[in-house]
Amino acid sequence: PGSTFYLPVFTEGALFYVGDPHMAMGDGEVALTAMEGSLRGTFRLTVCKKGSADAPSVAYMYPFAENQDSWIPIGLSDPDGAADEQGNDLDVAMRRAVINALNFLENDRGMDRPTAYAYLSAAANFAVSQVVDKTVGVHAQIEKSHFG
Repeated sequence: PGSTFYLPVFTEGALFYVGDPHMAMGDGEVALTAMEGSLRGTFRLTVCKKGSADAPSVAYMYPFAENQDSWIPIGLSDPDGAADEQGNDLDVAMRRAVINALNFLENDRGMDRPTAYAYLSAAANFAVSQVVDKTVGVHAQIEKSHFG
């Protein structure tokens, strides 16, 4: 409750689907095993128009999350090789998470880029989201309390 997950929409008339619920899963999901379960949830969907300031600027181009305590920039690899012939490379996902975090801090929090880079190195946490599927992921956690 209270968490927000921003997904950019690039297709006119796109629909929303939720599936493959994990009731428990270790950080970094390394095998196809997690505690699967049925899902019955209530979701509130809101369309955030670019330029409205309803969502972090990076969220219009890339998935982004936040909860009460943290902003969570996300980096994913490209399993289909569609972007610059990348593959399911964890280094690519990490670089994308860092770039998304830098863009967020610079564009939404007003931090100059060199300071944002130093901040991420000194105070943000990066973790592997998953490595089990073709798409691998890394997410950053930026503590909101650091920005009082």
